[in-house]
Amino acid sequence: MADVDYTAKLLNLYWISPPAGSVPTTRLPLSFLDFLWTICSPMRRLFFFQFPHSTNHFIDSVFPTLKHCLSLSLQQFFPLAGNLILPPPPHKPHILYTPHDSVPLTVTESTGGDFNTLIADSPRDAKHFYPFVPDLPESRLLPDGSRAIPNFAIQITIFPNQGLCICIAFHHAVADGMAVHHFLKSWASIYRNGGDSVSFEGPLPCHDRAAVKDPNGLESIFSRELSSWDSLWNPVPYKPIIDQAPIDKVRTTLVLTRPIIEKLKTWVSAESNSDKELKPLRLSSFIVTCSLVWGCLIKSTQSEASGSEDEDELCYFVLVADCRNRLKDQIPPTYFGNCLDVGAVVLRKSELLKRNSTAIVAKAIGKRVEEFESEPFKMAEEWFSLWRACGKAKHFLSVAGSPKSRTYDTDFGWGRPKKSEVLHVDSSIAISLHESRDEEGGIEIGMGLHKTQMDRFMTIWEQNLKGLCG
Repeated sequence: MADVDYTAKLLNLYWISPPAGSVPTTRLPLSFLDFLWTICSPMRRLFFFQFPHSTNHFIDSVFPTLKHCLSLSLQQFFPLAGNLILPPPPHKPHILYTPHDSVPLTVTESTGGDFNTLIADSPRDAKHFYPFVPDLPESRLLPDGSRAIPNFAIQITIFPNQGLCICIAFHHAVADGMAVHHFLKSWASIYRNGGDSVSFEGPLPCHDRAAVKDPNGLESIFSRELSSWDSLWNPVPYKPIIDQAPIDKVRTTLVLTRPIIEKLKTWVSAESNSDKELKPLRLSSFIVTCSLVWGCLIKSTQSEASGSEDEDELCYFVLVADCRNRLKDQIPPTYFGNCLDVGAVVLRKSELLKRNSTAIVAKAIGKRVEEFESEPFKMAEEWFSLWRACGKAKHFLSVAGSPKSRTYDTDFGWGRPKKSEVLHVDSSIAISLHESRDEEGGIEIGMGLHKTQMDRFMTIWEQNLKGLCG
């Protein structure tokens, strides 16, 4: 893979607030559903759009309205402009917005590299994406000993006469992916429809934290957990995102078409019918996709030097489910915050190395998905202990994103995104899932691995698809 110089030249840095006087100082308490996400690293997602115009055209004709529309959107989604406040225990964390708060918007111009390479599906150097990713401002200590953590940042990069990249970075404690996608579609629709506040298509966000009920008193349990989470109170020294770029990782996009997904379902069903122990509780595109990816990924960790002594190791697969419409006391679909249930599938490595691992995993994930639907938050009290176990595990994989987020419906008027990427799959402990851009019912999987492991994974992946789908 040729080493091409991907760089970005800073054009300007802006600080964008809601329109003056439009939002008063507002304090939003965290619900128990937000607490787990305060310990997570920031989420970062990139959107690439076709834009065959010059940098001057963008700056003069597009950016002024785009910036104004961002301000209008932040009026409704004001927590993004605020800060996560972590006061010393026993005080409770909260989100605080004041009229002095704003979102950093960095504008850069690509000065090296190729736009079409970045939006390809084939393996690409992971480090090439980092010049186009914004830094969240550093957290700061307040006079009362509280720590203020900025919630949101944006970077727009122009690839002259080729395209645009809009990258967001956000703290997961302020909102989940569904809520952040709601903001992005709001910003896009206001710009696309003329650039005034009445141009927004769709419902406004709900900021009523009282909508989240806590009948089991989980907030007090989670407060104690947070008070003892060392990395929260003793954060690592600040390091710019560009300095975190991996030098030996590649990222790829796998695409499963709808016909292939249906063949996978058929194969799993047939395998289950021949072995009653494997009969899955349910099958969905999500279940068969995750089952295939996880099995291939674990198999790719085996090398010629690998022995059988590690086959009893526990492997963790963590998945989340949006619960806005699954609770007895339903939460509005436009609720702006976190409303995710968290669960894990834990299997021995030996199970994932079997020929029929896809069917084995499908049963396990199907059971967990059914629990999400029948008993939301059943395992919530164990979320922090699960996170600790995953942090110690040698084999841990999580899922970011969902096809239900409709990532490719984010249209500013330049057409649908050519590609969307989740940055933290470079950690190799996460994959991203979203709907296929080019086919209804298809799925895109984003992942990042060391090159040697990626080569093994791709060989195993292609062999499995050929064997399972014919």
